[in-house]
Amino acid sequence: MKHLTRILISALTLIPSVQSFATGIDFHHDLTFQQALDEAKKEGKLVFIDCYTSWCGPCKRLASTVFTDSTVGAYFNNNYINVKFDMEKDEGPSIATRFQVTAYPTLLWLDGNGSIKNKVIGGLDATGLINGGRTAAPPIPDMMVDMDRKYAAGTRDEAFMEEYMRLFKTSGRENDGIFGEFLKQATTQNWPKANYLPIAFELTDKYPSPGIDALVKYKSDMVTKFGEKEYSNKIDALAHQALEQAISNSDEKTLKEAIDLVKGNSTDSKQLVAKMEMDYYMHTAKIDTYDKFATDYIKKYGAANANLLSDVAWQYYLNASETKYLKKASEWAYKAVNLKNNANNNTTYAYLQYKLGNMSEATKACDYAIIKAKEENINSVSAQALKDEIKKSTKK
Repeated sequence: MKHLTRILISALTLIPSVQSFATGIDFHHDLTFQQALDEAKKEGKLVFIDCYTSWCGPCKRLASTVFTDSTVGAYFNNNYINVKFDMEKDEGPSIATRFQVTAYPTLLWLDGNGSIKNKVIGGLDATGLINGGRTAAPPIPDMMVDMDRKYAAGTRDEAFMEEYMRLFKTSGRENDGIFGEFLKQATTQNWPKANYLPIAFELTDKYPSPGIDALVKYKSDMVTKFGEKEYSNKIDALAHQALEQAISNSDEKTLKEAIDLVKGNSTDSKQLVAKMEMDYYMHTAKIDTYDKFATDYIKKYGAANANLLSDVAWQYYLNASETKYLKKASEWAYKAVNLKNNANNNTTYAYLQYKLGNMSEATKACDYAIIKAKEENINSVSAQALKDEIKKSTKK
């Protein structure tokens, strides 16, 4: 199992990323995603993220010609916490899912709560990159300093608090305490909903947040103002963050809170709840427990969804060792190929066949994956690496 994982990891890191020179952007390679957010809050800055892959040509050109520019470096090093993540390694896939990164490079500017302030897809020149940064909300507006002083002096009137919260929206600073006080005053003093509910909606962008109760309590008002789709997307994003915390801490209580949040508040809440349970137990339970939830989810929602079948099958490849589970996953992967005959689905099927010991079938699937990758104009490194490994193992 460890050997198979090393094959895939080595395959995805054949092309090293280009490191920036000292005169350019100083990327913090030692920070995790959460640490970058925490540092942004601490320093009153935004986070700049270069979302790249090892095989992406425009990513490498950006890294070697734009990130190394001294003017770019001076601007970004002064204003942002700069990090970069390979979207196919470590935290990369989670970041890609959370921020819907599907093309490379994707450049993100986030506040300290992880809210997107700007998102640019594709390579830029030095001027374009700096303009992209300037389009993002300023780290802390100059007005914030004066507002902080007034708040510390006891100013709490409605107009002031509304403006203070609007500035907080762009600051990236931790605001739970002040946000909670704002909501309490708004309800106890009967401020007009039309004034404070939009602020509550926009500022509730992380889990947990004082604004979540307001989102649920005033759902009809929120839907009227922002639309059902945007409201549902907001709830889904908060639930996803809660799920990540539940998984990280192996905490079923937080999982239940995430589920309760989406029930009745999100579009297709039944499917979302089922997926949340499946994802939670994939990371926290033994394979037999995960298998129950995954099988049920596939039966209800994935029978004709090639991407879903392939994704779930891949999790079995990573986490299962018993033949019965690998065979089930292989059947799903094969069905995914029949539904959508592309490089990714053939690669998943190939790796499962390899783990089952079916070298001939695995090799055929690798060949199909390589052909499809060429047609789709994407890299076939994973399939090629497995094919090479099969050749080595059969010669021994």
